[in-house]
Formats: sequence, C-alpha cells, structure tokens
Amino acid sequence: MQYDLTRPNTGRTIDYWLGGSHNFEIDRQFADQVAAKFPVVVETVRVARSLVKQGVQHMYAHGIRALLDFGAGLPTCENTHEIARALDQTIKVVYSDIDPVTTAYGQELLRGVPNVLYLQCDAASPQTVLNAPQVLDLLGDERRVGIIYLALAHSMRDEQVRTSWRALYDWAAPGSLMFVSSVNERWKTDADLIPIAQMYDRADIPGSYRTVDELVQLAAPWQVTPGGISYFSQRSILPTLPTSERAIGYAVMFSK
Repeated sequence: MQYDLTRPNTGRTIDYWLGGSHNFEIDRQFADQVAAKFPVVVETVRVARSLVKQGVQHMYAHGIRALLDFGAGLPTCENTHEIARALDQTIKVVYSDIDPVTTAYGQELLRGVPNVLYLQCDAASPQTVLNAPQVLDLLGDERRVGIIYLALAHSMRDEQVRTSWRALYDWAAPGSLMFVSSVNERWKTDADLIPIAQMYDRADIPGSYRTVDELVQLAAPWQVTPGGISYFSQRSILPTLPTSERAIGYAVMFSK
C-alpha cells in the first residue's frame, strides 16, 4: 500500500512507543512530541499491551479459541494474534480498529497469516464485525468467544458503551468472556492527574472517568468473573505514593 508520509498515524505511533519497527520518521517525531507533553502516554500504552497477554492467556485457559479484538492498533509487538498463536496455532483472531490507515496496514502485515482477520470498525457499533461475511466464514457457528476491549471505554459516552456491550452480549454464546480496561475516577479529583486529563481534553481526547461500579453497571447483563477486577498504576505519575495508593485504572474480566 502507499503511505502518506506527511502525516503521523496512531497505530504506527503506538508501535513506536512499544519499541516496534513498523513506523516512520513522521510517526516517531509526533510520538516524541506527544510524550514530551504527556509523559504518561508511553507507560500507559505499555500497560495496555501487557494486559493483552494477561487477557488472552486467561481466555485460553478457560477454553476460548476465538478472539475479537476491538480498537486493536497494529498487530505487532505481542498483540493478540501473536500471544494467541504462541498458545495454539489454530486460534481464530478478528482484529478491528476505527482508523482506516491502521486497518489497511494491519491487513498488509497479516497477509498470509492463517485464521486472522483485520476489519475497520467503530467499536461503538460492533455489528460491523459481528455481521461481516468474512468473520462468519472464519468463525462458522462458533459464538463462544473472547472479546478484547482495552483502553476504549473511557473514550466513549455511557450510552455508546452500554449499546456496544449489549450487542456483543446478545451475539456471543454462554461461556464467552469480555476483557475491559479503563482509567478510573481519580483523573477527575487527583491534583497530579487533573492537569494530564486537561491536556488530553485540549488535544480533543476527552475521557469518561468512571468508577469500577459505574462501569460494571454499564456492562450488565455481563457479569464480573470471580477475582475479575484488577488495578494498575503508573509509577511515573505518582512516584511518592505506595503502589496500593497509586492506582489510576483497572481491568475487568466479564463473562456471559
């Protein structure tokens, strides 16, 4: 494919922050500028990617053999299909992202890789993936799936989250799992975090900073799995606090 090297791309920028090689100088310049203004961004991206491994391994251990990854970014740097195929070469993976350039580049990178698809999709309307003929061909009758929904909910309105997750619930079979991560309510009240949240707002990246309970209510009728809530923190943001008091986000494993 032809690349517009006059504009940075989100997927390639994240690849750079993760230490990948699928990026260009325009992406690296942009990434360094963003990281200078928002120092937390690199660590946040790396935490999100570490959650991918945690989620995929948990799902595999519970018998899941088909994965739907929304807002996936580039399929590089130990993204979902790489983690899954290290466990079992036959696992089926459907990536999607709202960005058309990321989607096209992802499709190019995955050319020839069996049992993996990449589609363009706004996660707020997951039917684009759920009803796609190529997805139906890949999955056949399999509806017991694992859904990866990381670092997305806090960029969506309540009704978007509720509608998206209900559509996924209605489509998925009993025994399906959905792994979600989000920043927490601390971003609205903590003196160290408020300036960062304001910088994101000025960059037109507004956030919905929900408590765990608020997110769990939005997810109904999905149910939290036993021990399915974990918290994560960024040492670089709140270095003087002990780890237990430094949580700025959380991950939740839901089941149907």
